[in-house]
Amino acid sequence: MMKRSWTILSAAIVIAAGAWGYYAWRHMRADMENPVVASGGSPPGVEATAQSTSPTPLRATRPSAPTSEQPSAMPVDEKSIEERADAAEPTAGVLANQPPSNAQPVEITLSQPPKPASPAIDTLESARQAVQRGEFIRARTEFAAALRMELTDEEQAEARNELLRIAQTLIFSRAIGTGDPLVEVHTVAAGDTLYSIGRQYMVTEELLAKINQLADPHRLRVGQTLKVVRGPFSAIISKTHHRMDVYLEDILVRSYRVGLGVNGGTPTGTWAVNTKLINPDWTDPTTNQHYLAEDPDNPIGERWLGLEGLAGEAVGRTGFGIHGTIDPESIGQNMSLGCIRLKPDDVAEVYELLVDRHSRVTVVP
Repeated sequence: MMKRSWTILSAAIVIAAGAWGYYAWRHMRADMENPVVASGGSPPGVEATAQSTSPTPLRATRPSAPTSEQPSAMPVDEKSIEERADAAEPTAGVLANQPPSNAQPVEITLSQPPKPASPAIDTLESARQAVQRGEFIRARTEFAAALRMELTDEEQAEARNELLRIAQTLIFSRAIGTGDPLVEVHTVAAGDTLYSIGRQYMVTEELLAKINQLADPHRLRVGQTLKVVRGPFSAIISKTHHRMDVYLEDILVRSYRVGLGVNGGTPTGTWAVNTKLINPDWTDPTTNQHYLAEDPDNPIGERWLGLEGLAGEAVGRTGFGIHGTIDPESIGQNMSLGCIRLKPDDVAEVYELLVDRHSRVTVVP
């Protein structure tokens, strides 16, 4: 009985194995006779990749048994695949990455990065605020600092004008700013003269008389108080701008237009004021014509400040000076023999500011 059962079981296994092998062989043959090419599209259930560039046959693996919900494999119609692929192409008039025609445009504004802080602008603004608060000594210091920095032409003009305006009040009037390091009060002692006081502070007696509005500079009283300026003044002459700037220490206090030497004949460098004359005689070195004092035709006018070269191209040079002119049209031009010309009123002021032996004049390109 046992032997018979094993015989039946073996036969059943052989029959089942044969049926399964025949079924698998049949489906494999059908797939080999109908390869699927992934060029124009993909059959349902198969995902084609965008990178496919050559036909790739899809090989069947072990199939699952068909059910009522899963029909058996059917031959693939290549023509229908191509038609479906064509239908999937974008229609005419529709471009990739282009929004629909009814989309509303969106305006995007990119915020600008903040400008880096400028020390010159910050200093200039601080000086403006000091003026508004009435702190003129601080404003003067900061305008002077800003002027040594990199400014636009408009900002330079603003700083220069403010310095000149402040100087008119703090330096050239009777007013004394509290804590101003450039001026002080001098009490007249026995034996003091305006000349001796000026020499003590390295300024001219003419300037002291004008600042203190003295009716008679030769009549001082013991105990009298005078406003004095701590000199000396110095000057910088720009050949490019035809301009003389007068400084007290590093503070701009006066500015004048000048005439200079023909063909660049005014030597650059540092000069010392060594002589000062009112209504001088003068001899023209080119014609040897001599002009007497008080002569209205004297080309150098009524003031002469002789210069001695100390440094640069000026070293060892003599015969140059600062003087007036009877030809105001030459101011701002290169028409002199090398000297520095000023208008009559301007040279009179410069004469009161610069002190012989102490004041320096620097000529820059």
